[in-house]
Amino acid sequence: MLKPVSVLLALTLMTPTTLAGGAGMPPMTAGMSTAQMSNNSDVLFMESATISNLTEIATSRLALQRSTNPAVRAFAQRMIAEHTMAQAELNRIASTRGIRLTDKPGPEQRLMANKLATLTGAAFDAMYKRVQVLGHQMTLDLIMAYRTIGRDQMALAYAAKMQPAVEMHLRDAMALPGQ
Repeated sequence: MLKPVSVLLALTLMTPTTLAGGAGMPPMTAGMSTAQMSNNSDVLFMESATISNLTEIATSRLALQRSTNPAVRAFAQRMIAEHTMAQAELNRIASTRGIRLTDKPGPEQRLMANKLATLTGAAFDAMYKRVQVLGHQMTLDLIMAYRTIGRDQMALAYAAKMQPAVEMHLRDAMALPGQ
């Protein structure tokens, strides 16, 4: 298993254009999130968590459109509701800090959603399960890494609050039907 700090580093590298800037950032360019101009671990955590939440919502909406399996559909409904609430809380934290978060999943996640959108039936369900397991494992690794290096007390409290939910989502995703 990867070390938590190396997972956080890998996740920050997955977010394009996050490698410049920091405190005292220049004025934001329209459409850019704060993380695109910062190396601050607290900002990068919030951005990565946002990408995770938005990806869960988007892929679960696809599941409601493409899956006929009641267990997959119920899980997808729950993911939409719970990740929407989690993102609303994260948006409030970011807003109090003057942090602008992205409003869409990252490019890798959008490509994955595009792949999901080409599938139906059991093939969709199996890929959706895989996406959910991998996504929740990555998010859990991110949270655990952030909790060792984070400094923002509100973001740390958010991470601590979300960790049990992400662990439960991961267990539930592993129990979904499919390979």
